[in-house]
Amino acid sequence: MDNISVLGYNKKMAKIDFISTIIGLDEIEECKPKPAKYYIPKWFKDIPSDGTSSVKYCPSFPDYFSLGYVIPMWTNSRIVYKSETGFWKWEVGDEKFKYTLHSNQQMLNHVTARFNGVDGQVIFKAECPWMIVTPPGWSVLQLPLFYHFNQEWSVMPGVIDTDIHNEINQQILYHGNGKEIDIHRGEPFVLYIPFKRDDIKLDLGVRYQSEVDYKMFYERSMNFQNKTSPNGFYRKLQRKRDKDGK
Repeated sequence: MDNISVLGYNKKMAKIDFISTIIGLDEIEECKPKPAKYYIPKWFKDIPSDGTSSVKYCPSFPDYFSLGYVIPMWTNSRIVYKSETGFWKWEVGDEKFKYTLHSNQQMLNHVTARFNGVDGQVIFKAECPWMIVTPPGWSVLQLPLFYHFNQEWSVMPGVIDTDIHNEINQQILYHGNGKEIDIHRGEPFVLYIPFKRDDIKLDLGVRYQSEVDYKMFYERSMNFQNKTSPNGFYRKLQRKRDKDGK
């Protein structure tokens, strides 16, 4: 599979490799890992771009949607768990792929795991056919696709040092309340955001604002309030910061 590039420190390009362990999987377009910007939720894209106030004009949303890479589900899957009896099963569209189950003694007996307002009942584990390889010093943050607001299942977050460990078998919190849950091939499944580990630590500062702080906050706030397009001004500041940082 082709390398996917990410921006590293000092403006140098590092590479993250998604490597398939199944012959031909890397040639199936709907199964290929892709930049997260290709999986922006439909509800967000459907918001009218008519200039009215909405989250579509908040820079934090498109900035977040452009972070990292999404692995789509690689096979049609069905999972079910009956909390009353402990019955569970999984089905897949291709026998090359498998799921297993984490005993609730490992986690869910000790916590109410609630996501999007729904309690999780059990944790499945997907045996993922993709490996991730990053350069020395790089790890990945594994995240659910939060803004897709899935009410039935969610991949659990974590950090993997993919410069020394390449398996990424995802833990899936099942909150389907006994229903058979389908995860379709090509459906956005999990988000990975690469980051460079660094020895530099930030000291924690907690204080009441000084006169210098107040002046800075006030000037920045007024700069935005006096602009006809505050979000455009925000982008301008981002571009200037990036240019000055070169």
